[in-house]
Parts: sequence; C-alpha cells; structure tokens
Amino acid sequence: MQDEALFLPVAAAYDRWSSFYDAYDNPMVFGASQVVDDLSATVGGKGVVEFGCGTGRNLAHLKRGGAKDLIGCDLSLGMLEQAWARDPHFLLFRQDMAQPVPLADRCADLVLFCLTLEHVGDLTGPLREARRLLREGGEIVMIEIHPFLSLNTVSAHFRDGDSLVRMPTFAHQFSDYIAACAAAGLTLRGCREWRPCDFHGPVPEKVFKRGAETPLLVQLTAAPAGTL
Repeated sequence: MQDEALFLPVAAAYDRWSSFYDAYDNPMVFGASQVVDDLSATVGGKGVVEFGCGTGRNLAHLKRGGAKDLIGCDLSLGMLEQAWARDPHFLLFRQDMAQPVPLADRCADLVLFCLTLEHVGDLTGPLREARRLLREGGEIVMIEIHPFLSLNTVSAHFRDGDSLVRMPTFAHQFSDYIAACAAAGLTLRGCREWRPCDFHGPVPEKVFKRGAETPLLVQLTAAPAGTL
C-alpha cells in the first residue's frame, strides 16, 4: 500500500510531528544533534537564543554544556509544548522567524538556527534579527541540510501511519547564505561540512544511506562585519 501524500503548512506539520519528533529515525536530526554536542563545549556561561527551537533538544544540550539564559522560539505550539515539558526553565515563545522577534538588542552571545532556515525563503530577515540580538563578541551558528542535498530535493518530511507528510521548504545554495550574511551586516567566519564518517558513537545505518563521505549537513558561523 502506498503512503498517502499530505502537504501541510509548516506549523501544522510540526504540530503533527511534535509528539514523536525526538524518537523519529531521522539522519539529519541525528547529525544535527552531534553538531550541537560539539558546539556545547564552547558555550559555558553564554546566553543563547535559538530560532526554531522545536522540542528544546538543542537548548538542553547547550544547557548541559554550561549555557545560561536559554531562550527559544518556534512557530509550532506542539513543538513548544514538548520543549516546555523538557525544561520549564527555558524562556519560550511562539514566533515566525521571518518576523521581528520581541527580544531586546544585545541579549545573546550565541544565536542558533538548526534545521530551520530551509523553511524561510528570504534568509536576510532572520539573520538581520539574529545580528541585532548579539552582544559584543557573539556569533551566529547555522546548522542546515547541506546544499548539495537540499538542491537535490532532500528536505524535511516524515511518515505518520500511512501518510507521508511534507511541508513548504526552500533549497538554499551556499551563495544564498553568503549574500544574506552580507545584506545583514555579517561576515562568515567558518564553514564546516559534516559527513557520516565525522559522527561518533553508535551511528544509525540510515545515516550512511548516501555513503560515509557524502556531506549531510553544513555548519556556518557568522559574526557582525568588522569583528575578528
């Protein structure tokens, strides 16, 4: 029997996915968790804002690494409910990341986007807001599906019973990130491509579907232009 194809708005799709998102066999989510674990070694004492925080799993990783003042926003109330249940000390609110966020200037040392920018057509707005939130010396980290894959139709989706659920996504090229950073007054300071062979510990077989050397994710680091 073929899966029923469903195409839902982003918030509705993630509301439907929220109760089993963390348990879902998703190579991109597995890989992103490894990247965030790597990042957590650098966040001691830092304030964090995550755009598209989902179930709060990334904020929890960063909290274990010593981050403080953890703030997250998401368009899906279902995902936010999971995040609240995970840690009631997180400051969470519902927000479309394409719109200005109700946070004060210079309130964060790290602004994180993780598997979220594929749902935004114009990257400049979210990155401009992220820049506004940065304290002196702060940085923005973007962890997204590698452009080689997203341009080959790999995007967020999941199976729920007999339904294959998809949602609006946008395939961004490296040039899109570079141009958006420049327009937002940011300089790209780092670019790391993550392959299955870069991951540690038990790695699910599904992660190796495209081979051990094929990049799955890209990690981009940006800071306000003119800073070192």
